[in-house]
Amino acid sequence: MRRSVPLLAALALSAACASTTTTSAPATFDSFGSFNGAKIEIVAEGGIAALAITHSVSHDDRAYSYTLRHLCQQNCPAALDSASGTLSAAAADSLFNIVLAQSPFTLKDDYGATKGAADMMTYTVMVTTAAGVKIIRADDGTMPQPMRRIVESTRDVIAAARQ
Repeated sequence: MRRSVPLLAALALSAACASTTTTSAPATFDSFGSFNGAKIEIVAEGGIAALAITHSVSHDDRAYSYTLRHLCQQNCPAALDSASGTLSAAAADSLFNIVLAQSPFTLKDDYGATKGAADMMTYTVMVTTAAGVKIIRADDGTMPQPMRRIVESTRDVIAAARQ
């Protein structure tokens, strides 16, 4: 059964209010302070329009950034679209709880590419926590559901902040 992002956000927010939260990651996160230094970076490249899209959120300063540009090798023109700003403390905490609930450290490093799917985006997700750094790579067709939740939640939080 597929859960919606709002339901996950509500669950994560209620978990953030609890005194202890554990994940299957190598570390246990038991307080707000344990998110210190946490960061999410997502780079999506490819697609039929040959785009490079970057989403980034850091927990400590609640800063986010978004950049959309065409893929290029040298002398890249300015971004087609970009934004940066600060998330509310509740939005940042909720996002990081959702990400950690997906147990990113248990995911494989690389899920490969879908054959014959040149129009798909390839995603590189980097999650930084007190437990270390995890880099996960997949495309639209090979991406596992937990990785998809990380990507969609990060995009949704940044899109909401831009409005």
